[in-house]
Amino acid sequence: MIMVSPGRIAGLFGITIFAALVTVSASAEYNWSNQITIYSGGMEWQYTEELSDMDSYVFKYYIDDKQGNKDHFVSTWELMKADKHMRERFRDAIECEMDVKIDNSSLGIEVLDIDASLSKNVLGKVEIVTELTNTYRVTYSFREGLLENGNTIWFLGETGSLLFVNFPGGTQIISTRGIDNVSIGTSYLSGRFGAINECINANDNESLNNECVTDESLANEVVTNESATNNEGANKEGAEITYIIDIIPPQQNNLSDEPGENESTIPVPTDIPFLGTVYVLLVIAAAVLLSKE
Repeated sequence: MIMVSPGRIAGLFGITIFAALVTVSASAEYNWSNQITIYSGGMEWQYTEELSDMDSYVFKYYIDDKQGNKDHFVSTWELMKADKHMRERFRDAIECEMDVKIDNSSLGIEVLDIDASLSKNVLGKVEIVTELTNTYRVTYSFREGLLENGNTIWFLGETGSLLFVNFPGGTQIISTRGIDNVSIGTSYLSGRFGAINECINANDNESLNNECVTDESLANEVVTNESATNNEGANKEGAEITYIIDIIPPQQNNLSDEPGENESTIPVPTDIPFLGTVYVLLVIAAAVLLSKE
């Protein structure tokens, strides 16, 4: 029985889009990494795609064949057209299935911007094999802020791809699930996306393989059933991180009568020192004597 996952982002980018076009050599090199930076009011997810050998050829072939004029040469206008196409594919994929959830919900999470930057090494003859590095960046906003939304964040990513997540300062990472070879530091972690549990029967829902679920009843049955809406079901399809954020109170001025922690407790003398008193008396006596003369 073949099992697939709905709206899986991985099948939309890089060589996974183009694999059906040509036979890929076993020596081909393809690497995909995820750099996620989380802020109190949103986050930025940057994808880096590295291709070489046969994979780079397939990428160039796709651009020339699908976005260009099929002349075995990638020009600047074809590259710009491919850049726009990739951004549209990202947006379509995220609209089909949001790849970020807080406390297992995407409510309040909005995609603000999607950007693509394809390698300039794509330009030129398709047959010339070169190394390519493409980057894609998606910016999200959290309507209610990170603290108000919850304390568990979940990501859907390419199985086995590198994952780096940076949290705001003061964040403590409590636990993770679905991340292999995880390494946790102060407000950050690294690892790899774990294996994804394929949860939809392709024989029953073949139309879901290539397009988003649009029928409300089918969407509720397949995507939002109980196993997919609790944390246990979500964990099996992505990386989950549980965290707490220490709120540092603002510094306050000590205005009370009681001395504060950093205030001096050394008494300030108010009496005139003994020698000073004698000096004043002598001055007065001298003045009196002079007045009598």
